[in-house]
Amino acid sequence: MSKNINYLPYFRIYIVWHQKFSNGEELAKYLFNNICGNPEHPFLQGLGIPIHFRSLPFTKETILPKPIDIKQSLNSAIFIFVDNNMVVCDKWQTYIEELCDNKDLKKPHHRIYPVAFTEHFYKLSKKLSRIQFIEKIDEETDVVKQQQKLLTNVLHICVRQIRHIKQVEENNSVDNDVPPLKLFLSYTRRDGREITNKVHELIEKDKILSTFLDTKDIPPGHNFVEQIDKVLKDCAMLIFQTDTYASRYWCHWEVLTAKKYKIPILVINAIKAGEERSFPYLGNVPTIIWQESQISLIFIKILLEVLRHQYFPKYVENLQKFRSIPEGTLVLPFAPELLNLVQHFQENQPKDNTLIIYPDPPLADNEINLLNSLNPKIKALTPSFPVTSIATDHPKKPLSGKVIGISISNSPDLEKLGFSDYHLKRALLEISRHLLAQGASIAYGGDLRPDGFTQNLIEMVKAYNHQENNQPEKKIFNFLAWPIHLQADVNWQAEYKNEVSIEAIPLPEDIKQQSFEIDDETFLKPEGKENCYVWMRCLTAMREEMAKKIDARIILGGQVTNYKGIFPGIAEEAALTLINDKPLFVLGAFGGCAKAVGQALLGDTPMALTWEGQAAQSPTYAETVEFYNERYFLGSPHLPIDYNALIKIFHETGFHGINKLDESENRALFETEDLDEMIYLISKGLQS
Repeated sequence: MSKNINYLPYFRIYIVWHQKFSNGEELAKYLFNNICGNPEHPFLQGLGIPIHFRSLPFTKETILPKPIDIKQSLNSAIFIFVDNNMVVCDKWQTYIEELCDNKDLKKPHHRIYPVAFTEHFYKLSKKLSRIQFIEKIDEETDVVKQQQKLLTNVLHICVRQIRHIKQVEENNSVDNDVPPLKLFLSYTRRDGREITNKVHELIEKDKILSTFLDTKDIPPGHNFVEQIDKVLKDCAMLIFQTDTYASRYWCHWEVLTAKKYKIPILVINAIKAGEERSFPYLGNVPTIIWQESQISLIFIKILLEVLRHQYFPKYVENLQKFRSIPEGTLVLPFAPELLNLVQHFQENQPKDNTLIIYPDPPLADNEINLLNSLNPKIKALTPSFPVTSIATDHPKKPLSGKVIGISISNSPDLEKLGFSDYHLKRALLEISRHLLAQGASIAYGGDLRPDGFTQNLIEMVKAYNHQENNQPEKKIFNFLAWPIHLQADVNWQAEYKNEVSIEAIPLPEDIKQQSFEIDDETFLKPEGKENCYVWMRCLTAMREEMAKKIDARIILGGQVTNYKGIFPGIAEEAALTLINDKPLFVLGAFGGCAKAVGQALLGDTPMALTWEGQAAQSPTYAETVEFYNERYFLGSPHLPIDYNALIKIFHETGFHGINKLDESENRALFETEDLDEMIYLISKGLQS
């Protein structure tokens, strides 16, 4: 993670498909949303497991995607969607066989899982045909059912692989594979037997999972308390919450035992008439309403919980290589509750300071205060909280009062690099989450489209503000150039008053005094060289003002064509950041303009940042630049558009001078594809 630490993510998933496979991208994004996290709903509890795509051609000279470098993670699962397009392509056969022959593909740490989407799947490669396929996914004609069936298989496979990895690490042996996940079915016979049997029968028929059912699995003459206690240590639990469940002593005992062992739990709510008294310790776990037609969702939700329980502790253990997480930290794969602390203190000598690490999103203050009522020294934090505050009692957040600019837009290189718009949006949201947790505000220069990045940031800030009892302080500073800010209506500004501060930059005064006949209260379309000139001036004015007010800037992605400013937007914002002596952090993994800026900082001259490259792509742009520079020579108060001067700024600064990180760390930040490493290096550079 730093120059002294070779950080690798604990577990990574690759999804590989032929670009002509019609369902490939849709299925891949469905898996991304459910396993990594849904970028459209950042405060839904995703697992955070990184997923990378391999589909579109990596270069113009090939039809094949970017090669998979297995050494970029400690463990990985590679899912190959085999359809007819892939079967008939010799080049794809070579790509898959080279992957199968990779000497680093060592079980159980790295495994290939082919998925059959054609009856001819076995003809792709003899090497692949030796591996057991995931079959019958395509037998589902309903799209939703096909997605759910694929997700169920993928989740269970990842659960078994991580369990196998842990077994190997603990026993130093690779021989024995782990058995299928066992589900403990907790129910009351009075009114829960019928629905329990329905779920049990489907599990037995599907054969992906196994079950523990008292009437089936406890032999006559055995002590059922001892048997249940023994089996619960290595199970997940399905609780069938019917009207009488909460009144049964042995149901209580099963729940408390399950929570003692911290196993995954899913409550299936099948209450009809109601309960005299609910059992309080059924809380703090996911719940699903019983619907016989949606049994498949039960399997998905419990498998998600199991995978979270398997992955999160190993993820935190891996984080300890570069974060100040003290020994004795209580790591929970779920939000903490008082029962966890009581059980923990019963088993361990209470300490003056108890640190709990649990998954994002963070608890609200009222829940934290309740935990502190048991022990005021308790700290319950998620991995998004600042590294420096975890091991100290310093109350001030390290970035309090700082305004961090984020420059981001869609990159033309995403797909060929193994990413999608989902990856870019998730990177924005996770980086923003960490900055907000460390006390910073976010500055963003962009439009206000409902589906744009601004709206996603707003939802995140709203969530953080709702978790605080005091007056909300976390804000987005949304810098908007004229005439864009004319489109921000009063109703919108009122709705998001506590989250967004609109920084409306007016039309430059010299333009008002010239003969453009502009009404500064009327929106101006960017059409024709004169209007485009005005837009260029206004965007630069906005970016100059933003560069003065921010304390640092992060750039990622970005278009290199079809922009309305004097240069590609992120390149201009990066240059203005350096001109104003503000720290700049360059993330190149997503390609686009940010990658071109990084290449220039390394001493190269990428074509995207040259006049020749830009003029060739757009005659309209070339015409506007000519008009722009003519205005300069006629005395307009701005510099000419000069790509040589732009490149010179980056060449003279270099990676050693853009922030407080050293050159090797900035190179690592520029090159890494791992979001955790990006966030760590940004946090380190900002806190230095």
